[in-house]
Amino acid sequence: MKNITIQKVVSKNFIVDIIASFQNMFGLNISGYESMINKGIQQIETELKEKGIELKWYRYEITQLTTGAMAIMLYGDTK
Repeated sequence: MKNITIQKVVSKNFIVDIIASFQNMFGLNISGYESMINKGIQQIETELKEKGIELKWYRYEITQLTTGAMAIMLYGDTK
């Protein structure tokens, strides 16, 4: 069993940020941020598959870095 950590930083563009601001004002889902999170998770899953890494357990940690950018980190143990 080996500890593993993978981190990705994702950002969105100016137009998506404006749309997210309007959605937030009306209490709607902020799809721009949801898509950023999904993009980061997909990048991590792709890297795991490419490296042939199977995990026994894992957790995601998502941290907002600035408006429009976040770090997504996966940590866990391999099988």
